[in-house]
Amino acid sequence: MTARLEHPIVVGTAGPGEHDVALEWAARTAARTGADLVVVHASEPEALAARMAGGEAIAITSVLEAEEEVVAELEEYVAALGERLDATARLDTSRGSPVSALLAHQDDAALLVVGTGRRSAVEEFLLGSTSLGVAAHARRPVAVVNAGVDVDALVHGRVGLGVDGSGDSARAARAALALADLTGASVTALSTWFLEVVDGYVVTEPDSPEWAAVERRHAETLVRVLEPAIEAYPHVPVDWEVRRGPVVPTLLEAAQEWDALVVGSRGRGAVRGRLLGSVSQRLMRAAPCPVIVSRAP
Repeated sequence: MTARLEHPIVVGTAGPGEHDVALEWAARTAARTGADLVVVHASEPEALAARMAGGEAIAITSVLEAEEEVVAELEEYVAALGERLDATARLDTSRGSPVSALLAHQDDAALLVVGTGRRSAVEEFLLGSTSLGVAAHARRPVAVVNAGVDVDALVHGRVGLGVDGSGDSARAARAALALADLTGASVTALSTWFLEVVDGYVVTEPDSPEWAAVERRHAETLVRVLEPAIEAYPHVPVDWEVRRGPVVPTLLEAAQEWDALVVGSRGRGAVRGRLLGSVSQRLMRAAPCPVIVSRAP
């Protein structure tokens, strides 16, 4: 590690448990980067009671008691987590929206971390209100760690970067190199293409001049996007690659060898006014490693 984070890593959690991979990853990252860890737990017991009652009025006492037990368990869990990883960890609890509670910390946070939880097929498609809400509205980078990530397997020493040539890609490049600098990793920048038309023809022949021209154009984009980040972090090893294939499956395949995947929040294909692009959302749901959505380093 060549640097230390001066600002804390802030992670949201619904409660303690072995399946909270977002909390575990955030804690390990805080320990590796020298950052403090802030664990945020926000609840809306009144709304929960209403949902449990199917809209009928019921006593909220049982819900409040259950929430008190969760907070007590979390206090013990966070204290033990800090001791195990030799990190400074504290718990922040509040009543209200989890999204608002996490965003309230962003001005002092180096990174916000959220999980997706274990959901039904429909909920998985929609990702989850907290994860999506934080990733869509934060002014800081947000790491989304889906429930299928095996934190113990993230030992590749490599950070992946998805590049599409947009302004978001340039910001994501700097965030990727910053993370690699903090963790002693290298960076692989990947640009993908699938359906390209040159002179009215779809490019399909690998040995054709058209294919070579498309690859060259994407390579030039990679160099342009990476150059400012490399100037800022000259000691971070960086390589780049152009692959043909649909963007999401191609990135997911490459991410099998990455400890994190950094992407921009929207990219070139975003509809004007949208807060989070569809590629980012699909990667967040299925990536084998944390996906860091970055608007700024």
